[in-house]
Amino acid sequence: MNRICGYQVVRKPKCNYDELGRGAYSNTAPCIGETYYSGVDRMAWFDLDEDYYSGTISKKYADLRSDVEDYYTDFSGFKLLPDLEKTIKILNYSNKDIDRNEICVLYSEELALKKGVIMTDKCIDWLGSDIFVSGYGSILLLGIYSEPLAFADFLAKLNKNGLFDIELPIHKKYIARYCEVCASYNLEPVNFTSTRFMSTIAVGRLII
Repeated sequence: MNRICGYQVVRKPKCNYDELGRGAYSNTAPCIGETYYSGVDRMAWFDLDEDYYSGTISKKYADLRSDVEDYYTDFSGFKLLPDLEKTIKILNYSNKDIDRNEICVLYSEELALKKGVIMTDKCIDWLGSDIFVSGYGSILLLGIYSEPLAFADFLAKLNKNGLFDIELPIHKKYIARYCEVCASYNLEPVNFTSTRFMSTIAVGRLII
């Protein structure tokens, strides 16, 4: 059995970009060489939202989108659904034109305090771990994916999914490096001490 905090539909790593480069999303998929970012800060529910805001969504799927919004009451930064059946319906809708989304699951003890725990026997490919700070997002995206040379000795620690292995005790060292090089590499300053929510989160891909 796997412990998870919920499900979300996200863009696949190579499709994790907005062609128009709007808002928080780049117009190219984050990668280092041929290694694509597979972490917590991918485009979640994006294609469902696109149709909602363009007014082209049916009531059935507008109601499913409302379910996603209604479950988000904890200000953790993650809109997760506890209902797999509904998540699969949203996945199929999101991939109706192009197969570019997948179902992602997240787990950490800190996130479980906000979301609760779901026990599932579904097959999960655990991709690795990411560092998330509310109000800032993934510290991997802000750091090593923005300025790889500033984190040169961490590059070899990234796995094939562009994350740190879940068992690897490297996250405190990575945060210390981020703080050390932040000013000299013009990275976004992150207040790690007064954030509402910070966690090292395990990321998995649901196999369906």
